[in-house]
Amino acid sequence: MTSTPDTHAAPSSISPWPALHPTAQAAYNQILWNRGLAKADIARRLGVSRTRMTAVGRELEVAGLVVTAGRETSSTRGRPGDTLVAAPNSYHFLGIHVRGRQLVAAVIDLENRVVWEAEATVPELGAKVLFEHCSRWLSDARSAGFRVAAIAFCGSFQQLDDTPLGVDLRKVIGEDDRARFSKQMGGPVWVEDEMVALTAFEQWPRLGEGQDSMALIAVGPQIGFGIVTDRRIVVGAHRMAGRFAHVPVAPDGPPCPLGHRGCLWSVSSVSSILAQASDAATLAEVVERAESEPSIGLILAAAARGLGAVVGHIANLIDPDKVVLAGEARYLLQGRDEDFRAGLSAVSLGAEPLVETTDFGFVEWANAAAALALYRTLGGDRT
Repeated sequence: MTSTPDTHAAPSSISPWPALHPTAQAAYNQILWNRGLAKADIARRLGVSRTRMTAVGRELEVAGLVVTAGRETSSTRGRPGDTLVAAPNSYHFLGIHVRGRQLVAAVIDLENRVVWEAEATVPELGAKVLFEHCSRWLSDARSAGFRVAAIAFCGSFQQLDDTPLGVDLRKVIGEDDRARFSKQMGGPVWVEDEMVALTAFEQWPRLGEGQDSMALIAVGPQIGFGIVTDRRIVVGAHRMAGRFAHVPVAPDGPPCPLGHRGCLWSVSSVSSILAQASDAATLAEVVERAESEPSIGLILAAAARGLGAVVGHIANLIDPDKVVLAGEARYLLQGRDEDFRAGLSAVSLGAEPLVETTDFGFVEWANAAAALALYRTLGGDRT
C-alpha cells in the first residue's frame, strides 16, 4: 500500500496536488467517485467534446492521477471507449483528530482507505504541541512512501472533551496559527469541526448514483449533525450549520443543561441517558440493565423515539436521499426499531428517507479528518 517517496520535498513538508484545469479536476472527480469511467461517459457528464476529453485524459495521465484500464463499451453510447481509473496511491491525505489530550492520526489514499495510523497523548493542548506532532507524523508517513497533499485537524467546535468549559478546537488552533503552519508545510492545512469531517467521510461510500443529499446524526455524549445537499457539505455562514441537538422531541422529557425540556439532547444523548440511569458508567451498562429493569427500558425507548422524531424533522426540512446514524446509535437502537419508527412517523409529513446505521471508532474519526482534506482538495480548495 505504499507509493514512491517524493524526493523533491522535505521530509516534513506537503507534496502539492497537481494544478489541474477545472475541467480536468471535474473529470478526475467523476472518475474517482465512480471507480472508473469510459471517456465517452465522462465527456457526456461534463458536456465536452471527445477531442477535449482526450486532452483531459492526457493531462490526468501526465499528472499520474489515472491509468487506462482498457477498452469497454460505453454505457450510454454503445461503443468501445478507453476507461480511465484513478491511481489510488498517487497522493495521500493526513487527518488528525483532537479529542481532549488524545490525538489520533490517519493517512488515507485516494479511495479513502487508511494506509497508516498513529496516536499520542499530549500533556497539554496547544497549537505548538499539535503542530510538532503533526510534523513528526508527516515525516514518518513520507518516509513510509506516502505523498501527503493536504492535512486536516478536526475536533469539536463546541467543547473538547476533558477541557475547561468553552474550549473548542478553534480556541486551541487559531486562524493565524493555521495559516502560519500551512505556509511552513508548503501546502494546505485545515482546521474543521469534527461533524463536517465525519460528513465528508460518510458521504463518500453512501451516496450512490442519482443520490445527492444526506443527513448524518452522530450519537455520543453530545449529538452532532452533518448535512449534504447537491453533494456539497452545508457548513453555514459561521461554520455552525446542523445544530439540531436541542430540537424538542418529547414534551414530557427531562430538562437539559440549557433549560430545555424534552429536547433531543435531554432524551437521546448518552450523557443524558447515563444521568437518568443512575450508577451507570457506559451505555453498554444501561442496555444490559434494560433487560431486567423496566424503568431503564423506558429511558432507552424514549431515546429511540427521540432519534426517530429528529429524523422526521430533518426529512421535512431537506428531504434527504438518506439519513445515516453514527456513533452509538446502532447500539442504542438494538431491539427498539418500533420505537424509532413511531417517533419518525409521528413527525414526518412526507416520504420517509432511507435510514442506515454505521459503527465508528477513534481511528475512524482520524479517517474522517483525512477524508475532509481529500474532500476539500477535490473541490479545488488550496488555502
